[in-house]
Amino acid sequence: MEDMNLNMENMTEEEREEVRRDIIEHEEDYLSGLLEAAAYTEEETKIIEIRRKDRLFFRFSIHPISEELLNDIRKKYTKYAKNRRQGIKVAEELDTPKYRASIIYNSTVEEDQAKLWDNPKVKKGLEAQGKTIINALDVIEAVLLPGEKDRIMDIIDDINGYNSEEVQTETAKN
Repeated sequence: MEDMNLNMENMTEEEREEVRRDIIEHEEDYLSGLLEAAAYTEEETKIIEIRRKDRLFFRFSIHPISEELLNDIRKKYTKYAKNRRQGIKVAEELDTPKYRASIIYNSTVEEDQAKLWDNPKVKKGLEAQGKTIINALDVIEAVLLPGEKDRIMDIIDDINGYNSEEVQTETAKN
C-alpha cells in the first residue's frame, strides 16, 4: 500500500477492512520504519562552514535537538506580561539574538561546543577586542554575522524536519 493520508471516516467498510489487513500484513515494515526514523534523527549531523570572501574561518557540526528543548529555549528567552483582563501571562517579546544563539549552541555537537563556544582562549581573545563575553551565547553573538545566524537557523530547521519536502502525503480517493 502506498503512503497516504487515510481518512477512515470517508471509507466504505470494505475499504477499511482492506486497510486493516494491509497494516497487519506489513506490520513489521511499519515498526521497522518507525524505529529507523527515530534513530535517524539522533545520528544525523551537518557541517556548517563560516566563510567570508572565499576564506574559511572555521567549521562546526550541528545535530537535531528535541522539540522539548526547542520549547524550553523559546520560553527562557520570551518575556511575559500579565494580561490584566484575563489574569494570565501572555508572550510579550522574544529576545531574538539570545534565542537564536541558544538554538545554535544547543544544536552544536559537544566536541565543537568545547572547541569554539566554550573555549576560554576564544572568550579572552574577544574580550581583548573589547567585546563583553559572559558565556557561550555571547561568543556566538560576537563571532557570527546576522546573516550567518539566519542561514544557520535555516539549516537547523532543516535538520530538525522543518522546511522538509520529505514528509509527503497522498489523499485516498473514494
